[in-house]
Amino acid sequence: MELIISIMFFSISGAICIQLFVNAHSLSEESIELNNSVLWTQNISEVFHGCKGNLHDIANFFADNSVVLVSYEDNPEIGTMVMYFDENWKLIDFPSQNDTLHNAKYELLLCIVKLPASEIYADTEADTSIMSGDALQGEITILEMDDETVIDQIPDKDDPDIISDRYTDYYIGTAEVIAYEP
Repeated sequence: MELIISIMFFSISGAICIQLFVNAHSLSEESIELNNSVLWTQNISEVFHGCKGNLHDIANFFADNSVVLVSYEDNPEIGTMVMYFDENWKLIDFPSQNDTLHNAKYELLLCIVKLPASEIYADTEADTSIMSGDALQGEITILEMDDETVIDQIPDKDDPDIISDRYTDYYIGTAEVIAYEP
């Protein structure tokens, strides 16, 4: 009888340990996803500032790995850019060759809009009354792709596949034209 109780105790203990190892593995995978998404969000944010928020300059920076989905002729700096990563967070070349896009596990979207600077900086401690002109706001969204991911659609804010969603901005001021008089 003692042997049966001991075997039952060790079986229950073994089942609990296996469950703990499985949970630890899934937490590790989530941590890796979150760390890589934070790194890429920071990279895109720095390129956004370095290119002064210009969408086409940012896309040219990642020329082999990005595509501009939406752009507007009257405002070429605004629109949407997309990039894809494989399961190891390696950038996938675009346009895709040899069905490599089917290997995409993560998608990065950069959506840039032009808004009044006072609206973008309203939640800061800066004096927005002296901020005339506009600013470019970039939303960087990284999501895990699955069979239902629609490539040319901006995901909803409550989409469970979103790993990170961050904003960055660039103040462009006013576009005043100063006439030169001789």
